[in-house]
Formats: sequence, structure tokens, C-alpha cells
Amino acid sequence: MYTILLLTDFSAASRHAIAYTQALFGDTAVDFCLLHVCPLEPEMEFAGATLLAERWQTAEASLNHLQQELAQAPEPIYHTYRTLLRMGEPTGVVNQLLAKETTKFDLVVLGATGSGWSELLGSVATEMVREAKTNVLVVPDDAPIRPVDRLVLATDYRSIVDVQSLRLLSELANRKAAWLTLLTIENPLGTKAPASELSRQYVLRALESVLTDTYTIHDDNVLHGIDAYVKTHTVDLLVMLPHHKSFFDVLLHKSVSRSVAFHPSVPLLSLYDINHQSISLNESSALDKIPFATFL
Repeated sequence: MYTILLLTDFSAASRHAIAYTQALFGDTAVDFCLLHVCPLEPEMEFAGATLLAERWQTAEASLNHLQQELAQAPEPIYHTYRTLLRMGEPTGVVNQLLAKETTKFDLVVLGATGSGWSELLGSVATEMVREAKTNVLVVPDDAPIRPVDRLVLATDYRSIVDVQSLRLLSELANRKAAWLTLLTIENPLGTKAPASELSRQYVLRALESVLTDTYTIHDDNVLHGIDAYVKTHTVDLLVMLPHHKSFFDVLLHKSVSRSVAFHPSVPLLSLYDINHQSISLNESSALDKIPFATFL
């Protein structure tokens, strides 16, 4: 059984993300946890405890109503629903939940509209992709709910540290009998050699039960190459393995997964690699050590 955390702010985008996830996992047992995070806004400090209590009660009522609505729908009997109400900031709350030994979420799901302040400052979706210590699914508010037949994993093969990070992708592809394309963007002007055959075989063996093919695009801009592929091919789900890069890397706009999550044109599944170590902000010349084709 999967345990999936569904973030909701009761907006149309979050409702659509929930419906999309219900359909995506409609063929397997899932324990869904609906999470609403009440923001701590500066003006609330001056409004006092009364306003804070009122907002909490309103959110609690809305969350319970949503749970009842979902449970009463013609849902499979192997789907269950529970609720969580917390106060704070979404990414911080999610990671606090994940840090508890008794909490295990296979996936965090949220909707995206691309309406955050800016890509640099980030929306909730981009922050969740960058910071959450589990798999994350970002669903655009206009993503069609349809059978998932074509999956695309953007990879340079080197960036996959542990093939266990591909488990969710492999299980999803097998359940859906979907075709998986391993998409590589190679910089024709770059000096870095392509991934070794050993690296390729390491990944291909991990996906040997999945119907796969490979596709290479030559482009000196990874984001442009991925976008070109998505626009010219049918893609039901784009998959990436983000590397948790330094804040300076984000400032230099080198995080491709962050850009994709901010303005997603198709649903984005971000796979978490627990063995990957973040680049230290104090490490000298850290940015020079980031390979071009990590995509993330």
C-alpha cells in the first residue's frame, strides 16, 4: 500500500491535483492524507488569538468537508482518507512530518499554476521539489486526467546514484503498462564526455521490467531541450531526479527541475534520491563541480 500526502489549500488547482492522483493510483491501494497548512502571516500577530482560532476552525471545517466529499465519491474500497491540519510553511511542515520515524509518505502531491512571485523566489511547488525528502508530484491545473501511457525520464545516467530511487517510477510504469523514454540532452559544445556504457546499463537493468526506449537531443540548453521534446511528443508524465543544489546554484538559475516545476506544461514527478548529499554552501568552487547534464 502507498501512503500519499495531498497538499490542499482548497483551491481549484489543489482539487484538480487530488483528482489526478486518485486516477493515477486508481488501480492500487492507497492511504491518502489530506494536509492543509495554515500560514503564519505577520498581520496575525497583531490580530490576536481570536482571529487565529477562527482561521483554524474554518480550515478544519473545510478539511473535514473535503475528506467526507472524497470518501463519499465512487472511490475504490482500497482508498482511505485521513486529514492533517498544521500551522507554518508548507515545505517545512512536510519535512517535519517526514522526519518523524512513524511517518512514511511515498509521495507528496500538489497543484501548480505558475503564479508564484518569481521563479527565483519560488512557488510552493518549486520549493517542495527542491527541499522535500521524498518523491513529489506536481500537477498543472490544466493537466488532463487520462490514461498514462507515455512516461519520460530526463536523465544523464550519471545522476542516478541509487537505482532504488527509481522504484516508484518502475512500479507505476508496470501497473500502467506504460512506455518509458529515457531522454538525454547532450551539449554539442560541451567538453564533458557522454555517460559511460556502464552507467547506462546500470540504469537499464534497474528498469528491465519496463518497456523502454532512449532518445537524445543535442542542445546547449537543457531546459530548452526538454521543452522541445515535450512540445513535439506525447508526454503524460515527465520524471526527474533533482539534485539538492546549493542556494548559489539557484541564484544562477542552474536548477532545471525548479524551472520546470514553476511553469509545468505536463505533470512532473520528482524522484528523491536519499543517498545524494547536498553541496555545501561553504565548499570552495562548489559551482564549478556541478556537471552540465544533471538536468536538475
